Amino acid sequence: MRSASALLVLIVAFASAVGAACASSPSEQPFAHDGGGGGASSGGGSGSGGGSPDATVGADGSMAGPDGGGVGPADGSTTDGPISFGGGWQIPDAGTQPPLVGDGGTTVVIGPGAGNGSPGAFGGSNTAAGPQIVYPPDGVLVPPNTFGLEFHFIPGPGQTLFRFTFQAPTTTLVVYTGCTPVNGGCVYAPDPTFWSSLVAYARGTQPVTFSVTGVDGQSPGATGTSATQSIAFADQDMTGGIYYWNTQGVIQRFDYALPDAGVENYLTPPDVGAAFCVGCHVISRQGYRIVAGKDIPSPAPYSVLDVPTKQPLKVNGQPVAGSANFFSFSPDQQHLLTSDGVSVSWLELATGKVHAAVAPSGTMPDWSPDGQHMVYAQPSSPSPFPLPGVSSASIATMHFDGWGWDTPTTLVPFAGQNDYYPTFSPDGQWVLFNRSPSNAESFSNAAPDPDAGTLPDGELWAVSAAGGTPVRLGAASDPGACSWPKWAPVMHDYYGGKIMWLTFSSQRAYGLRLSQWQGTQIWMAAFDPARIASGQDPSFPAFWLPFQDITGGNHIAQWSEAVQRASCTVSSDCPSREMCVRGQCVPG
Repeated sequence: MRSASALLVLIVAFASAVGAACASSPSEQPFAHDGGGGGASSGGGSGSGGGSPDATVGADGSMAGPDGGGVGPADGSTTDGPISFGGGWQIPDAGTQPPLVGDGGTTVVIGPGAGNGSPGAFGGSNTAAGPQIVYPPDGVLVPPNTFGLEFHFIPGPGQTLFRFTFQAPTTTLVVYTGCTPVNGGCVYAPDPTFWSSLVAYARGTQPVTFSVTGVDGQSPGATGTSATQSIAFADQDMTGGIYYWNTQGVIQRFDYALPDAGVENYLTPPDVGAAFCVGCHVISRQGYRIVAGKDIPSPAPYSVLDVPTKQPLKVNGQPVAGSANFFSFSPDQQHLLTSDGVSVSWLELATGKVHAAVAPSGTMPDWSPDGQHMVYAQPSSPSPFPLPGVSSASIATMHFDGWGWDTPTTLVPFAGQNDYYPTFSPDGQWVLFNRSPSNAESFSNAAPDPDAGTLPDGELWAVSAAGGTPVRLGAASDPGACSWPKWAPVMHDYYGGKIMWLTFSSQRAYGLRLSQWQGTQIWMAAFDPARIASGQDPSFPAFWLPFQDITGGNHIAQWSEAVQRASCTVSSDCPSREMCVRGQCVPG
């Protein structure tokens, strides 16, 4: 256990480092951490919220809803209890998007750097060294609307012209392309034909196999073919919104309902009255409420905002505010769990009443979708000071009985490793968390430490919410350096089963574009719970989310079932950096 003086020195040093990082160039040592309450399922895209000018919560427990009306008190009648959270949050129906059925034919695409004569260049013997596929990883599973997906490869000696062959169950796509050079290799960026002539036929089917063959385009001779890999596509498109912290000191978001809009700078320091950074954040599952932490998390001052309008939530005319590092909304958005890194408290948003230290020694809380449980990281030794991380932690859970929280129960015991950042799956059946096998402190385990000479060793693990043996998500974890895991807002179908999606931050290499430790980016992987029953790893290899800016660091991905947007008549009705289009505020 650290001494009190050592902890104080750590906090002061941390505050100085954070101030310098956020005030100058982007830093890969993140300044803020997330709590829970992010992941949620979605059956749609953007919502037209409207919100209310003051986003007011009344003393009777009512809250301004998406149409400006009340959503009702937490239990449907009174905040005095028992509280049922409206029966809990339910996963919206994702619908079905079955694949098209092909006739076994082949579609040919002549891509950049190739010509109509390119197919004839591949008539030589296939005896040369083949290209090496660098990205995506073999066996990856992606949503069928992962537009921006790229294929990275290193050519064989002398190869300048390439043929990709994609074999789906009922159709084949052949693409001829030159080399778009990137960092000593080549990148193939699929055009719309890839999505319409291949992916539309591969939704939810067995994996697509593919390989790339290279040849000297100027003097064709022997060809060389890569090892065959596979890529699979889920049945349904990804939906919802993802909010994350970028090291410019802003909260960015991407709306799957408006993919062409790209990434938005949703919250900047001036939006929330911060001096230089806004980072700690959690969004409610429905997407109408967000907690935004400001500047240095020691602990960070925070505000609760109405997402469509960016206006502060108020109780009896006063903004809801406080200081904490970690948060989680209840499934009905009427309550908030907060932690300063020492203990977990419960805030009633309808009245502003605080139930302090409902978990006396705990941090990083996450509220279950049904509202009946919280999960959190519990350090082996309570911290006397607020801290942005945790050491030597177990994973604990508490039950909500309608009136308050029961005695904690250990879900994952401490056994020499550090377990942290727990989060409930959209169906509430699983808890995803980070583990440091070396027992590294969570905050410093996100990036290399040049002074200490250490590298991050965060792994992804999951355990049944009912208890049991934790399972390492090897396919998604490898090659390591994982942090801030969160579940995405959906449950999808794939090849006769159900899958969920998780995201996390990592400094792993992104193909040819980023080398390991060059920058922190957000990665996504599929999770198949049925595999656990057969003793298999439930995770699939992870892939890079294509909408990100690779020049900065991206952390703390949080999900909502939809991006809720304000209604409008003219653009002056909209928040900053948005404009009015067909009655809805959209990125300007």
